[in-house]
Amino acid sequence: MQVPVSTQTSNVSHRAERLGVTIRRLLRRGARRKISKMLAEVRAEDVAVMLRAFTPGEQFGLFKILIDEYSQAASDVLIELEPETRLAILEQMSTTQVAKLLELAAVDDAVFLLEALPPELKEQVLEIVDLEERFSEVQARLTYEDDTAGRIMDSEFVALHEDTIVSDAIGQLRQMARDVDMISYLYVIDRNERLIGVTPLRQLLLAEPGQALGEIMNSSIIKVHTSTDQEEVAQLAARYDLLAIPVVNEDGGLVGIVTIDDIIDVFKEEATEDFFKMAGTSEDEILYQDRSLRVAGIRLPWIIFNLGGLLLAGLVMTRFEETFGSVELAVLIAFVPVIMGMAGNVGSQTSTIAVRGLATGRLSLGQGHIRRFLWQQVKVGAVLGIICSVLVAGVAFVFGRNPVISLAAGSSLFLSVQLASFNGVLIPVLFQRIGFDPAVASGPLVTTANDVLGVVVYFYLASFFFSVLSF
Repeated sequence: MQVPVSTQTSNVSHRAERLGVTIRRLLRRGARRKISKMLAEVRAEDVAVMLRAFTPGEQFGLFKILIDEYSQAASDVLIELEPETRLAILEQMSTTQVAKLLELAAVDDAVFLLEALPPELKEQVLEIVDLEERFSEVQARLTYEDDTAGRIMDSEFVALHEDTIVSDAIGQLRQMARDVDMISYLYVIDRNERLIGVTPLRQLLLAEPGQALGEIMNSSIIKVHTSTDQEEVAQLAARYDLLAIPVVNEDGGLVGIVTIDDIIDVFKEEATEDFFKMAGTSEDEILYQDRSLRVAGIRLPWIIFNLGGLLLAGLVMTRFEETFGSVELAVLIAFVPVIMGMAGNVGSQTSTIAVRGLATGRLSLGQGHIRRFLWQQVKVGAVLGIICSVLVAGVAFVFGRNPVISLAAGSSLFLSVQLASFNGVLIPVLFQRIGFDPAVASGPLVTTANDVLGVVVYFYLASFFFSVLSF
C-alpha cells in the first residue's frame, strides 16, 4: 500500500479483527471520512485479513472507498485477498474500475488479477485496455501457458553488459532502484542480450571499481525457460536457496525473473491443489463456496467414481446368498460398505475444506462464518445425497427385487451423507475451539464417526421399513 502504514507486525489477525469491528460500525453509520483516515494507516495485508469477516456488501463498500481515495492501495489489497473474496468484489466492480486497478499493478500482478476475472468481464477489460501501451506486455504474458515461468515472471530486473565496470554498474543500480521493486542479483548479458552470468549484490560491492562484470560474474547460472512449469521453478529456488530465478526465451535472452514472493505463492498454490485433490475436489470449491450446485458439480465426478467401486464390491457379496441364507439378506448386507464408504467420502471432502479454511483463516470461529459454512455444506450434501441415493436405490431394486431394501438403502445413504456433512464441519471446528490441531485429530475421528453412523442409520431404517411396510 503506497500510503502511510503501520509498522507493527505482531498479532496481525487480532489487530485486523479489532479494526474490522470498528470499520464495520462506521460503514453502517456512513462515516466515510473517518474510515478513510483509518485506512491511511493500515497495510494492504491487514485490510485483506479484515475483509474476511465482512459481508459481500460491506466488502465492496469498503473497497469502493479504497478505489476512490487510495487507488494504489486498492490494487495492492485486491492482490492480497483470498480467491472467493476477490471474486465477490470483482463481480461488483465496473469494467472501468477493474481496468484502473490493473494499470496500477505490476505486470505479473496484473496478469494474476486478469486470470481471476470471470470470462465475460475479462474480455471486456481486455477490449478497453487493448490499445493501451501499458498492457501490451500483459497481453504478451497471457500468451504463455498457464502455470509456467512465463506467466508468473516479473519483467522488472537489472541486467547490464559484461564489459560494464563495477563502479558504473553501481551507479546504474542506484538509478534503476527507483523503478525495480526487488534487486537481489545483477544479471550479466552479452551483446546479443543473452544471459551469460549473474552477480549477487554483495559480490558486486566487494569487487574492485575498475573490474568488468564479466570478470566477477558467476557463469554457472540456475535459470529456467518461459515454458518451465512453475512447480519446477519453485523447487529449483528451494534447492539452491535463491531469492530469484532468471527466465530466458528460446534464444537464451533474459526476459524476466521469478522472485521469492511468487515462489512462495507457487508453493502455497501447489500445496493447496494437492491437498484438495487428495479429497477428490479442487480449490474452485473455495472460489464458488456460495454456489451449492457448482460445488456439488465439482465433487460429483469423484463421488460417482467411488460409488461405482463400492457398488461393485457390494454386488460381489450378493454372490454369497447361500452363505447368508437368502437373496434379501445378501443384498441387504451388500450395501453396508456402500453406505459406509459414501458417508466417509463426503465427510472427508467436507472436513478437508473445513480444516483448510481453519488453517488459512478463511474460516474463523466468529462473525457467523461457521454457521454459513455449515449451511452451505448441508446444501451441497443434499445435492450429492439425492443423486447418489437415487442411483443406489435403483441398483438395490434391480438386484434385490425388493422395494423395501431399495427404500432403506436410498434413504439411509441420503441421511448418512447429510450427517457426514455435519460431522465434517463440526468435528474440526470443535477441535480447533478446544486447542487441538484439527488436521491431526479430526481426520480419523470424522472417518470413524461417519462409518459408525452410516451402519447404525442403515440397519435402523432397514429394520423400521421391514417392520412397517409389506409388499
